[in-house]
Order: sequence, then C-alpha cells, then structure tokens
Amino acid sequence: MQKNKIKIPGHIGSWYIIDEKYFQGKKVYLLEHETYGDDAASLIVDEDLNIILDNVWNGFSDLDGLY
Repeated sequence: MQKNKIKIPGHIGSWYIIDEKYFQGKKVYLLEHETYGDDAASLIVDEDLNIILDNVWNGFSDLDGLY
C-alpha cells in the first residue's frame, strides 16, 4: 500500500498512513488527512481501503474500544 496521497471514496482530499497494526487477523491502517493533520478526525482502513472506522480521534484506541 502506498504511504501517502491515498484517496478514500466519500472523503475529501488525500490521506497518509501514520500507523498500522493487525486487527482480527487483518492489517489495518490509521490515516491522517494530508491538509488538516490532527485538526481533523482520522480514519482506520483495511488493505483494500475499506473504512473500518471513521471519526477517529484517539488512534487505534477507538477501534479497540468497539470490540
């Protein structure tokens, strides 16, 4: 997967990877907006750029709190 200039359908602008981990056997990525950085909510996506969680403010802790 590319590390930056990632386009996510339904989301404006481009994103870059700030962290990655395995979650439920899949590699997932924490993305930050290239223009707004940490002033905007982050996204967590899988390797196919499917959104696992949006409106992320606490990194992977937001994901871990759901399951």
